[in-house]
Amino acid sequence: MKKKTAYLLLGIFLTTTVLGGCGKNEATEAASESAQTEKEGAGEDELTETPTPEAKSDKETNKQKSSKETETSDSDNEDKTEETTEASREKIAVLLPNEEKWTRDADEFKSTLEDDGYEPVIEYAENDVSRQVSQIQELTAEEVSAFVIAPVDPYGLKSVLESVKEAEIPVFSYDDLIMDTNAVKYYVTFGGRQIGQMIGKKIIESEELDKVREAKESRTIEFFMGSLDDTQALFLYNGLMEALQEYLDDGTLVCKSGKLSFDDTGILRWSKNTAKSRAAEILEQFYPDGAAPDIICTGFDDAAGAVQEALQEAGVVPGTDIWPMITGNGCKEDAVKRIASGTQAFSVFMDFRELADQCEEMVNVYLHGEDDPEVNDYEQYDNGVKIIGTYLCESQMIDRDNYEILIDNGYYSEKEVEPDPTETPEPVTPTEAAEPTVTPTETPEEVSPTPAETETPTPTEKAEPTKKPTSTPKPTATETPTPTEKAKK
Repeated sequence: MKKKTAYLLLGIFLTTTVLGGCGKNEATEAASESAQTEKEGAGEDELTETPTPEAKSDKETNKQKSSKETETSDSDNEDKTEETTEASREKIAVLLPNEEKWTRDADEFKSTLEDDGYEPVIEYAENDVSRQVSQIQELTAEEVSAFVIAPVDPYGLKSVLESVKEAEIPVFSYDDLIMDTNAVKYYVTFGGRQIGQMIGKKIIESEELDKVREAKESRTIEFFMGSLDDTQALFLYNGLMEALQEYLDDGTLVCKSGKLSFDDTGILRWSKNTAKSRAAEILEQFYPDGAAPDIICTGFDDAAGAVQEALQEAGVVPGTDIWPMITGNGCKEDAVKRIASGTQAFSVFMDFRELADQCEEMVNVYLHGEDDPEVNDYEQYDNGVKIIGTYLCESQMIDRDNYEILIDNGYYSEKEVEPDPTETPEPVTPTEAAEPTVTPTETPEEVSPTPAETETPTPTEKAEPTKKPTSTPKPTATETPTPTEKAKK
Protein backbone atom coordinates (compact mmCIF):
# COMPACT_ATOMS: atom_id res chain seq x y z
CA MET A 1 0.00 0.00 0.00
CA LYS A 2 2.94 2.27 0.80
CA LYS A 3 4.42 1.57 -2.57
CA LYS A 4 1.19 2.53 -4.32
CA THR A 5 1.00 5.83 -2.38
CA ALA A 6 4.62 6.62 -3.23
CA TYR A 7 3.99 6.03 -6.88
CA LEU A 8 0.96 8.32 -6.85
CA LEU A 9 2.87 11.16 -5.17
CA LEU A 10 5.75 10.69 -7.59
CA GLY A 11 3.31 10.90 -10.47
CA ILE A 12 1.80 14.15 -9.22
CA PHE A 13 5.22 15.66 -8.66
CA LEU A 14 6.43 14.76 -12.11
CA THR A 15 3.27 16.04 -13.68
CA THR A 16 3.59 19.39 -11.96
CA THR A 17 7.24 19.72 -12.87
CA VAL A 18 6.90 18.67 -16.47
CA LEU A 19 3.93 20.92 -17.13
CA GLY A 20 6.20 23.79 -16.63
CA GLY A 21 8.80 22.91 -19.19
CA CYS A 22 8.15 19.73 -21.11
CA GLY A 23 4.62 20.27 -22.26
CA LYS A 24 1.25 18.78 -21.72
CA ASN A 25 1.60 15.74 -24.04
CA GLU A 26 4.64 14.23 -22.31
CA ALA A 27 3.02 14.49 -18.93
CA THR A 28 -0.07 12.76 -20.19
CA GLU A 29 2.04 9.93 -21.54
CA ALA A 30 3.95 9.52 -18.29
CA ALA A 31 0.81 9.50 -16.22
CA SER A 32 -0.75 7.01 -18.55
CA GLU A 33 2.29 4.77 -18.34
CA SER A 34 2.29 4.94 -14.55
CA ALA A 35 -1.35 4.15 -14.34
CA GLN A 36 -0.89 1.24 -16.70
CA THR A 37 1.97 -0.11 -14.63
CA GLU A 38 -0.13 0.03 -11.49
CA LYS A 39 -3.07 -1.58 -13.23
CA GLU A 40 -0.86 -4.51 -14.25
CA GLY A 41 0.35 -4.83 -10.65
CA ALA A 42 4.00 -4.38 -11.51
CA GLY A 43 6.07 -4.23 -8.32
CA GLU A 44 9.38 -2.60 -7.73
CA ASP A 45 11.31 -5.83 -8.06
CA GLU A 46 9.68 -6.68 -11.40
CA LEU A 47 10.45 -3.25 -12.78
CA THR A 48 14.08 -3.22 -11.82
CA GLU A 49 15.20 -6.86 -11.93
CA THR A 50 16.66 -8.41 -15.11
CA PRO A 51 15.70 -12.05 -15.64
CA THR A 52 18.58 -14.39 -14.81
CA PRO A 53 19.84 -17.08 -17.28
CA GLU A 54 18.26 -19.68 -15.02
CA ALA A 55 14.89 -17.99 -15.32
CA LYS A 56 15.23 -17.80 -19.10
CA SER A 57 16.10 -21.46 -19.15
CA ASP A 58 13.04 -22.34 -17.07
CA LYS A 59 10.82 -20.39 -19.41
CA GLU A 60 12.30 -22.07 -22.47
CA THR A 61 11.87 -25.48 -20.82
CA ASN A 62 8.26 -24.68 -20.09
CA LYS A 63 7.75 -23.64 -23.69
CA GLN A 64 9.34 -26.89 -24.92
CA LYS A 65 7.15 -28.88 -22.55
CA SER A 66 4.09 -27.10 -23.81
CA SER A 67 5.13 -27.76 -27.42
CA LYS A 68 5.71 -31.46 -26.75
CA GLU A 69 2.42 -31.75 -24.93
CA THR A 70 0.70 -30.15 -27.91
CA GLU A 71 2.42 -32.55 -30.32
CA THR A 72 1.50 -35.53 -28.14
CA SER A 73 -2.08 -34.34 -27.99
CA ASP A 74 -2.17 -33.97 -31.78
CA SER A 75 -0.70 -37.47 -32.19
CA ASP A 76 -3.25 -38.93 -29.79
CA ASN A 77 -6.01 -37.23 -31.70
CA GLU A 78 -4.71 -38.72 -34.96
CA ASP A 79 -4.58 -42.19 -33.40
CA LYS A 80 -8.11 -41.76 -32.10
CA THR A 81 -9.21 -40.67 -35.58
CA GLU A 82 -7.60 -43.75 -37.13
CA GLU A 83 -9.22 -45.97 -34.50
CA THR A 84 -12.55 -44.36 -35.20
CA THR A 85 -12.06 -44.83 -38.95
CA GLU A 86 -11.06 -48.46 -38.39
CA ALA A 87 -14.08 -49.06 -36.19
CA SER A 88 -16.39 -47.46 -38.73
CA ARG A 89 -15.25 -49.67 -41.63
CA GLU A 90 -18.09 -51.74 -43.00
CA LYS A 91 -17.79 -55.47 -42.41
CA ILE A 92 -18.47 -57.85 -45.28
CA ALA A 93 -19.00 -61.50 -44.28
CA VAL A 94 -17.61 -64.09 -46.70
CA LEU A 95 -18.77 -67.60 -45.79
CA LEU A 96 -17.12 -70.51 -47.62
CA PRO A 97 -17.68 -74.29 -47.35
CA ASN A 98 -14.11 -75.31 -46.50
CA GLU A 99 -10.58 -73.99 -46.41
CA GLU A 100 -8.98 -76.68 -48.57
CA LYS A 101 -10.83 -75.80 -51.78
CA TRP A 102 -11.62 -72.14 -51.21
CA THR A 103 -8.32 -70.57 -50.12
CA ARG A 104 -7.76 -68.77 -53.43
CA ASP A 105 -11.23 -67.23 -53.24
CA ALA A 106 -10.66 -66.12 -49.65
CA ASP A 107 -7.32 -64.49 -50.46
CA GLU A 108 -8.80 -62.61 -53.39
CA PHE A 109 -11.81 -61.43 -51.37
CA LYS A 110 -9.57 -60.23 -48.55
CA SER A 111 -7.39 -58.23 -50.91
CA THR A 112 -10.15 -56.58 -52.95
CA LEU A 113 -12.41 -55.81 -49.99
CA GLU A 114 -9.58 -54.18 -48.05
CA ASP A 115 -8.60 -52.15 -51.12
CA ASP A 116 -12.13 -50.74 -51.24
CA GLY A 117 -12.09 -49.85 -47.55
CA TYR A 118 -14.09 -52.77 -46.16
CA GLU A 119 -13.26 -55.14 -43.33
CA PRO A 120 -13.58 -58.72 -44.61
CA VAL A 121 -14.81 -61.37 -42.17
CA ILE A 122 -13.95 -64.73 -43.76
CA GLU A 123 -15.16 -67.98 -42.21
CA TYR A 124 -15.16 -71.63 -43.26
CA ALA A 125 -17.93 -74.09 -42.41
CA GLU A 126 -15.80 -77.24 -42.85
CA ASN A 127 -18.59 -78.68 -45.02
CA ASP A 128 -21.03 -78.55 -42.09
CA VAL A 129 -24.30 -76.81 -42.94
CA SER A 130 -25.28 -76.39 -39.26
CA ARG A 131 -21.99 -74.59 -38.67
CA GLN A 132 -22.66 -72.28 -41.59
CA VAL A 133 -26.10 -71.52 -40.16
CA SER A 134 -24.50 -70.59 -36.82
CA GLN A 135 -22.02 -68.32 -38.58
CA ILE A 136 -24.85 -66.50 -40.34
CA GLN A 137 -26.73 -66.02 -37.04
CA GLU A 138 -23.68 -64.64 -35.24
CA LEU A 139 -22.71 -62.26 -38.03
CA THR A 140 -26.28 -61.04 -38.43
CA ALA A 141 -26.19 -60.04 -34.76
CA GLU A 142 -22.95 -58.16 -35.45
CA GLU A 143 -24.80 -56.20 -38.14
CA VAL A 144 -22.41 -56.84 -41.03
CA SER A 145 -23.12 -54.79 -44.13
CA ALA A 146 -23.46 -57.73 -46.54
CA PHE A 147 -23.15 -61.51 -46.85
CA VAL A 148 -21.27 -63.39 -49.57
CA ILE A 149 -22.20 -67.07 -49.21
CA ALA A 150 -21.01 -70.17 -51.04
CA PRO A 151 -23.50 -72.60 -49.49
CA VAL A 152 -22.53 -75.98 -48.07
CA ASP A 153 -26.09 -77.07 -48.81
CA PRO A 154 -27.99 -74.81 -51.25
CA TYR A 155 -31.29 -75.96 -49.72
CA GLY A 156 -30.24 -75.66 -46.08
CA LEU A 157 -30.25 -71.89 -45.49
CA LYS A 158 -33.88 -70.94 -46.06
CA SER A 159 -34.86 -70.42 -42.42
CA VAL A 160 -31.75 -68.59 -41.23
CA LEU A 161 -31.84 -66.19 -44.17
CA GLU A 162 -35.31 -65.01 -43.15
CA SER A 163 -33.75 -63.17 -40.20
CA VAL A 164 -31.03 -61.80 -42.49
CA LYS A 165 -33.71 -60.34 -44.76
CA GLU A 166 -35.53 -58.83 -41.79
CA ALA A 167 -32.27 -57.17 -40.77
CA GLU A 168 -32.07 -55.74 -44.31
CA ILE A 169 -28.64 -57.24 -44.93
CA PRO A 170 -28.12 -58.08 -48.64
CA VAL A 171 -27.05 -61.62 -49.56
CA PHE A 172 -24.89 -62.47 -52.58
CA SER A 173 -24.88 -66.11 -53.64
CA TYR A 174 -21.38 -67.19 -54.66
CA ASP A 175 -20.53 -70.03 -57.08
CA ASP A 176 -23.56 -72.14 -56.11
CA LEU A 177 -27.10 -70.76 -56.02
CA ILE A 178 -28.87 -70.62 -52.63
CA MET A 179 -32.34 -72.11 -53.10
CA ASP A 180 -35.86 -71.52 -51.78
CA THR A 181 -35.38 -67.99 -50.41
CA ASN A 182 -36.08 -64.43 -51.50
CA ALA A 183 -33.18 -63.10 -49.40
CA VAL A 184 -30.69 -63.49 -52.24
CA LYS A 185 -30.06 -60.24 -54.10
CA TYR A 186 -27.56 -61.36 -56.75
CA TYR A 187 -25.65 -64.43 -57.89
CA VAL A 188 -22.17 -64.70 -59.41
CA THR A 189 -20.88 -67.94 -60.93
CA PHE A 190 -19.44 -69.64 -63.98
CA GLY A 191 -22.07 -70.73 -66.47
CA GLY A 192 -22.68 -74.43 -65.77
CA ARG A 193 -24.80 -74.87 -68.86
CA GLN A 194 -22.18 -73.20 -71.03
CA ILE A 195 -19.46 -75.42 -69.53
CA GLY A 196 -21.52 -78.52 -70.30
CA GLN A 197 -21.92 -77.37 -73.89
CA MET A 198 -18.16 -76.78 -74.14
CA ILE A 199 -17.41 -80.31 -72.92
CA GLY A 200 -19.94 -81.83 -75.33
CA LYS A 201 -18.55 -79.94 -78.32
CA LYS A 202 -14.99 -80.92 -77.41
CA ILE A 203 -16.00 -84.60 -77.33
CA ILE A 204 -17.73 -84.29 -80.71
CA GLU A 205 -14.67 -82.67 -82.28
CA SER A 206 -12.00 -84.87 -80.69
CA GLU A 207 -13.79 -88.15 -81.47
CA GLU A 208 -14.98 -86.91 -84.89
CA LEU A 209 -18.48 -88.13 -84.15
CA ASP A 210 -19.91 -86.75 -87.39
CA LYS A 211 -17.50 -88.96 -89.37
CA VAL A 212 -18.32 -91.90 -87.10
CA ARG A 213 -22.00 -91.33 -87.85
CA GLU A 214 -21.39 -91.19 -91.61
CA ALA A 215 -19.47 -94.46 -91.41
CA LYS A 216 -22.38 -95.97 -89.50
CA GLU A 217 -20.07 -96.81 -86.62
CA SER A 218 -20.39 -96.09 -82.92
CA ARG A 219 -18.39 -95.11 -79.84
CA THR A 220 -19.10 -96.23 -76.28
CA ILE A 221 -19.47 -93.64 -73.52
CA GLU A 222 -20.10 -93.56 -69.76
CA PHE A 223 -21.05 -90.59 -67.58
CA PHE A 224 -20.03 -89.50 -64.06
CA MET A 225 -21.66 -86.16 -63.28
CA GLY A 226 -21.44 -83.75 -60.34
CA SER A 227 -23.27 -83.72 -57.03
CA LEU A 228 -27.00 -84.42 -57.10
CA ASP A 229 -27.68 -81.52 -54.70
CA ASP A 230 -25.72 -78.95 -56.69
CA THR A 231 -27.60 -76.68 -59.08
CA GLN A 232 -24.51 -75.97 -61.15
CA ALA A 233 -23.92 -79.70 -61.64
CA LEU A 234 -27.44 -80.00 -63.04
CA PHE A 235 -26.88 -77.05 -65.35
CA LEU A 236 -23.65 -78.66 -66.61
CA TYR A 237 -25.46 -81.95 -67.25
CA ASN A 238 -28.20 -80.17 -69.19
CA GLY A 239 -25.69 -78.29 -71.32
CA LEU A 240 -23.75 -81.50 -72.01
CA MET A 241 -26.85 -83.38 -73.12
CA GLU A 242 -27.90 -80.51 -75.36
CA ALA A 243 -24.70 -81.17 -77.29
CA LEU A 244 -24.61 -85.00 -77.19
CA GLN A 245 -28.26 -86.05 -77.20
CA GLU A 246 -28.59 -86.39 -80.98
CA TYR A 247 -25.59 -88.76 -81.09
CA LEU A 248 -27.09 -90.85 -78.30
CA ASP A 249 -30.45 -90.93 -80.08
CA ASP A 250 -29.08 -92.19 -83.39
CA GLY A 251 -26.70 -94.74 -81.87
CA THR A 252 -23.45 -92.95 -82.71
CA LEU A 253 -22.82 -92.88 -78.98
CA VAL A 254 -23.70 -95.98 -76.98
CA CYS A 255 -23.89 -96.07 -73.18
CA LYS A 256 -23.65 -99.77 -72.31
CA SER A 257 -24.53 -99.28 -68.65
CA GLY A 258 -27.69 -97.39 -69.58
CA LYS A 259 -26.94 -94.77 -66.93
CA LEU A 260 -27.90 -91.58 -68.72
CA SER A 261 -30.14 -89.48 -66.47
CA PHE A 262 -28.77 -86.95 -63.99
CA ASP A 263 -30.09 -89.03 -61.10
CA ASP A 264 -28.28 -92.11 -62.41
CA THR A 265 -25.01 -90.37 -63.22
CA GLY A 266 -24.68 -87.77 -60.43
CA ILE A 267 -22.15 -88.37 -57.63
CA LEU A 268 -23.53 -87.07 -54.35
CA ARG A 269 -21.28 -84.53 -52.62
CA TRP A 270 -18.60 -84.97 -55.27
CA SER A 271 -17.37 -88.18 -53.60
CA LYS A 272 -14.25 -89.61 -55.23
CA ASN A 273 -14.78 -92.95 -53.50
CA THR A 274 -18.33 -93.20 -54.86
CA ALA A 275 -17.09 -92.39 -58.36
CA LYS A 276 -14.37 -95.05 -58.17
CA SER A 277 -16.64 -97.81 -56.90
CA ARG A 278 -19.25 -96.99 -59.54
CA ALA A 279 -16.59 -97.04 -62.27
CA ALA A 280 -15.31 -100.41 -61.05
CA GLU A 281 -18.84 -101.87 -61.15
CA ILE A 282 -19.49 -100.60 -64.68
CA LEU A 283 -16.17 -101.94 -65.97
CA GLU A 284 -16.77 -105.34 -64.40
CA GLN A 285 -20.34 -105.71 -65.68
CA PHE A 286 -20.19 -104.10 -69.11
CA TYR A 287 -16.53 -104.04 -70.15
CA PRO A 288 -15.03 -107.40 -69.11
CA ASP A 289 -11.63 -108.87 -69.96
CA GLY A 290 -9.73 -105.59 -69.80
CA ALA A 291 -12.02 -103.69 -72.15
CA ALA A 292 -12.93 -100.03 -71.60
CA PRO A 293 -15.35 -97.41 -72.95
CA ASP A 294 -14.11 -95.16 -75.73
CA ILE A 295 -15.15 -92.06 -73.79
CA ILE A 296 -15.63 -91.44 -70.07
CA CYS A 297 -17.26 -88.07 -69.46
CA THR A 298 -17.01 -86.70 -65.93
CA GLY A 299 -18.38 -83.51 -64.46
CA PHE A 300 -15.50 -82.89 -62.03
CA ASP A 301 -11.80 -83.65 -61.87
CA ASP A 302 -11.91 -85.90 -58.80
CA ALA A 303 -14.24 -88.22 -60.69
CA ALA A 304 -11.79 -88.26 -63.60
CA GLY A 305 -9.00 -89.27 -61.21
CA ALA A 306 -11.18 -91.95 -59.61
CA VAL A 307 -12.07 -93.42 -63.00
CA GLN A 308 -8.40 -93.58 -63.95
CA GLU A 309 -7.61 -95.55 -60.79
CA ALA A 310 -10.46 -97.98 -61.49
CA LEU A 311 -9.26 -98.49 -65.07
CA GLN A 312 -5.70 -99.27 -64.02
CA GLU A 313 -6.87 -101.67 -61.33
CA ALA A 314 -8.92 -103.41 -64.03
CA GLY A 315 -5.76 -103.87 -66.10
CA VAL A 316 -6.22 -101.04 -68.61
CA VAL A 317 -2.83 -99.47 -69.34
CA PRO A 318 -2.42 -95.70 -69.92
CA GLY A 319 -0.95 -94.83 -73.29
CA THR A 320 -2.35 -97.83 -75.12
CA ASP A 321 -5.02 -97.73 -77.82
CA ILE A 322 -7.60 -99.03 -75.39
CA TRP A 323 -7.15 -96.15 -72.95
CA PRO A 324 -10.32 -94.03 -73.11
CA MET A 325 -10.80 -90.33 -73.59
CA ILE A 326 -11.42 -89.00 -70.04
CA THR A 327 -12.88 -85.54 -69.56
CA GLY A 328 -12.90 -83.38 -66.44
CA ASN A 329 -13.94 -80.04 -65.05
CA GLY A 330 -12.23 -77.63 -62.66
CA CYS A 331 -8.52 -77.87 -63.59
CA LYS A 332 -7.47 -79.08 -60.16
CA GLU A 333 -3.75 -79.52 -59.63
CA ASP A 334 -3.77 -83.32 -60.02
CA ALA A 335 -5.96 -83.03 -63.12
CA VAL A 336 -3.50 -80.67 -64.80
CA LYS A 337 -0.75 -83.21 -64.09
CA ARG A 338 -2.85 -85.91 -65.76
CA ILE A 339 -3.51 -83.64 -68.72
CA ALA A 340 0.21 -82.96 -69.08
CA SER A 341 0.95 -86.70 -68.98
CA GLY A 342 -1.85 -87.55 -71.42
CA THR A 343 -4.02 -89.73 -69.17
CA GLN A 344 -6.81 -87.10 -69.00
CA ALA A 345 -7.91 -85.44 -72.22
CA PHE A 346 -8.96 -82.04 -70.92
CA SER A 347 -10.59 -80.03 -68.16
CA VAL A 348 -12.39 -76.70 -67.92
CA PHE A 349 -10.56 -73.88 -66.16
CA MET A 350 -12.53 -71.49 -63.98
CA ASP A 351 -10.40 -68.72 -62.53
CA PHE A 352 -11.91 -68.16 -59.10
CA ARG A 353 -9.80 -65.05 -58.65
CA GLU A 354 -11.91 -63.48 -61.37
CA LEU A 355 -15.10 -64.78 -59.73
CA ALA A 356 -14.16 -63.25 -56.36
CA ASP A 357 -13.26 -59.94 -58.01
CA GLN A 358 -16.59 -59.80 -59.80
CA CYS A 359 -18.56 -60.61 -56.65
CA GLU A 360 -16.70 -57.97 -54.64
CA GLU A 361 -17.51 -55.45 -57.35
CA MET A 362 -21.19 -56.35 -57.16
CA VAL A 363 -21.17 -55.89 -53.37
CA ASN A 364 -19.42 -52.53 -53.61
CA VAL A 365 -21.74 -51.21 -56.32
CA TYR A 366 -24.84 -52.40 -54.45
CA LEU A 367 -23.78 -50.71 -51.20
CA HIS A 368 -22.38 -47.46 -52.56
CA GLY A 369 -22.79 -47.29 -56.33
CA GLU A 370 -25.12 -44.99 -58.19
CA ASP A 371 -26.41 -47.79 -60.45
CA ASP A 372 -27.40 -51.41 -59.88
CA PRO A 373 -24.72 -54.12 -60.12
CA GLU A 374 -24.08 -55.45 -63.60
CA VAL A 375 -25.71 -58.77 -64.57
CA ASN A 376 -25.51 -60.68 -67.85
CA ASP A 377 -28.16 -63.33 -67.18
CA TYR A 378 -31.62 -62.70 -65.85
CA GLU A 379 -33.43 -65.73 -67.22
CA GLN A 380 -32.18 -69.17 -66.26
CA TYR A 381 -31.28 -68.99 -62.54
CA ASP A 382 -34.54 -69.54 -60.68
CA ASN A 383 -33.98 -70.53 -57.04
CA GLY A 384 -37.56 -71.74 -56.56
CA VAL A 385 -38.82 -68.40 -55.27
CA LYS A 386 -37.62 -65.92 -57.86
CA ILE A 387 -35.25 -65.49 -60.77
CA ILE A 388 -31.91 -64.19 -59.50
CA GLY A 389 -29.97 -61.57 -61.42
CA THR A 390 -26.68 -63.30 -62.26
CA TYR A 391 -23.26 -62.44 -63.56
CA LEU A 392 -21.64 -65.33 -65.45
CA CYS A 393 -17.85 -65.35 -65.62
CA GLU A 394 -16.15 -67.02 -68.57
CA SER A 395 -14.35 -70.35 -68.44
CA GLN A 396 -11.66 -71.87 -70.68
CA MET A 397 -10.90 -75.31 -72.11
CA ILE A 398 -7.49 -76.68 -71.05
CA ASP A 399 -5.76 -79.60 -72.77
CA ARG A 400 -2.24 -80.87 -73.32
CA ASP A 401 -1.53 -78.20 -75.92
CA ASN A 402 -2.26 -75.18 -73.74
CA TYR A 403 -2.11 -76.21 -70.06
CA GLU A 404 1.01 -74.09 -69.55
CA ILE A 405 -1.11 -70.94 -69.61
CA LEU A 406 -2.08 -71.85 -66.05
CA ILE A 407 1.59 -71.40 -65.16
CA ASP A 408 1.95 -68.21 -67.19
CA ASN A 409 -1.04 -66.54 -65.50
CA GLY A 410 0.26 -67.42 -62.03
CA TYR A 411 -2.54 -69.82 -61.08
CA TYR A 412 -0.06 -72.68 -60.61
CA SER A 413 3.70 -72.87 -60.38
CA GLU A 414 5.54 -75.12 -62.81
CA LYS A 415 6.43 -77.47 -59.97
CA GLU A 416 2.80 -77.82 -58.85
CA VAL A 417 1.62 -79.19 -62.19
CA GLU A 418 4.74 -81.05 -63.29
CA PRO A 419 3.71 -84.61 -64.30
CA ASP A 420 4.65 -87.33 -61.86
CA PRO A 421 7.50 -89.61 -63.00
CA THR A 422 6.25 -92.62 -64.91
CA GLU A 423 6.61 -96.00 -63.29
CA THR A 424 6.81 -97.85 -66.61
CA PRO A 425 10.36 -99.27 -67.05
CA GLU A 426 12.21 -98.43 -70.23
CA PRO A 427 13.32 -101.33 -72.46
CA VAL A 428 16.84 -102.58 -71.65
CA THR A 429 19.12 -103.85 -74.45
CA PRO A 430 21.35 -106.79 -73.42
CA THR A 431 25.08 -106.09 -73.81
CA GLU A 432 28.09 -108.38 -74.28
CA ALA A 433 30.50 -108.96 -71.46
CA ALA A 434 34.15 -109.77 -72.19
CA GLU A 435 34.51 -111.55 -68.92
CA PRO A 436 31.81 -112.92 -66.67
CA THR A 437 31.04 -110.68 -63.72
CA VAL A 438 29.18 -111.26 -60.54
CA THR A 439 25.98 -109.95 -62.17
CA PRO A 440 26.34 -110.57 -65.92
CA THR A 441 24.05 -108.79 -68.30
CA GLU A 442 23.87 -111.75 -70.70
CA THR A 443 21.37 -114.54 -70.39
CA PRO A 444 21.90 -118.07 -71.66
CA GLU A 445 21.52 -118.41 -75.41
CA GLU A 446 18.43 -120.55 -75.26
CA VAL A 447 16.53 -118.03 -73.09
CA SER A 448 15.11 -114.92 -74.76
CA PRO A 449 16.01 -111.90 -72.68
CA THR A 450 13.29 -109.52 -71.69
CA PRO A 451 13.56 -106.10 -70.10
CA ALA A 452 11.40 -107.17 -67.20
CA GLU A 453 13.49 -110.14 -65.99
CA THR A 454 17.21 -110.93 -66.19
CA GLU A 455 18.44 -114.26 -64.86
CA THR A 456 21.79 -114.54 -63.16
CA PRO A 457 23.67 -117.48 -64.68
CA THR A 458 24.88 -120.19 -62.32
CA PRO A 459 28.62 -120.94 -62.11
CA THR A 460 28.26 -123.78 -64.61
CA GLU A 461 26.61 -121.45 -67.09
CA LYS A 462 29.39 -118.90 -66.77
CA ALA A 463 32.17 -121.21 -67.97
CA GLU A 464 32.37 -119.82 -71.47
CA PRO A 465 30.20 -116.91 -72.52
CA THR A 466 28.86 -117.30 -76.02
CA LYS A 467 28.90 -114.26 -78.25
CA LYS A 468 25.84 -113.53 -80.30
CA PRO A 469 24.36 -110.50 -81.99
CA THR A 470 22.53 -108.22 -79.63
CA SER A 471 18.97 -107.46 -80.45
CA THR A 472 16.50 -105.00 -79.04
CA PRO A 473 13.56 -106.87 -77.55
CA LYS A 474 10.11 -105.85 -78.56
CA PRO A 475 8.52 -103.70 -75.87
CA THR A 476 5.48 -105.04 -74.13
CA ALA A 477 2.31 -103.02 -73.63
CA THR A 478 3.59 -101.65 -70.33
CA GLU A 479 6.84 -100.58 -71.95
CA THR A 480 5.23 -98.22 -74.42
CA PRO A 481 6.55 -94.74 -73.65
CA THR A 482 3.85 -92.85 -71.87
CA PRO A 483 2.87 -89.30 -72.80
CA THR A 484 4.77 -88.20 -69.70
CA GLU A 485 8.01 -89.46 -71.17
CA LYS A 486 7.29 -87.73 -74.44
CA ALA A 487 6.54 -84.48 -72.66
CA LYS A 488 9.87 -84.54 -70.87
CA LYS A 489 11.91 -84.94 -74.07
